[in-house]
Amino acid sequence: MQRFILAFVFLSLGCLFTNAQADKLNDTTALSGLHDAKAVFLVNMRNPAAVDHLVRVIGLTRKQLLQQKVTPHFIVVFIGPDVAFLTKDRRGIPYTEERDIAGIQGEIQKLSQKGIQFQACGVALHGMDVSPSMLIPSVTPVESGFISTIAYQEKGYALVPVY
Repeated sequence: MQRFILAFVFLSLGCLFTNAQADKLNDTTALSGLHDAKAVFLVNMRNPAAVDHLVRVIGLTRKQLLQQKVTPHFIVVFIGPDVAFLTKDRRGIPYTEERDIAGIQGEIQKLSQKGIQFQACGVALHGMDVSPSMLIPSVTPVESGFISTIAYQEKGYALVPVY
């Protein structure tokens, strides 16, 4: 009986691995005929752990597009309280959120070197009493995140709202 169970387990595992390889995912249909993909991400999540995860997923999306022979052109616009996650001076940030904010900033630095642009809304900066000079170097302040987002959509960038 033990041999039967053991054989069944090994056969089941073999089927799982075979199915996993056969079901390799891709975006061939969606990307058919594309050489470039332009997107503007509008970010207002108010949760540093979620923003950290999002920035990493944006980086993964860039990598996946490149693997499928499509050049990504990404702009990430932070609006609302999320702009506080982008400052050199982390005053007012609870200790429990420090790790996530360090993750956000580190990932932004890496991705900006790979061509992804990051912007912070000036209206939100003013509302949060944050000087544009306090932003980390990889983030560019703009007068209005909404205006920036509208303008990039008019230039053919797809809107990816993340709330």
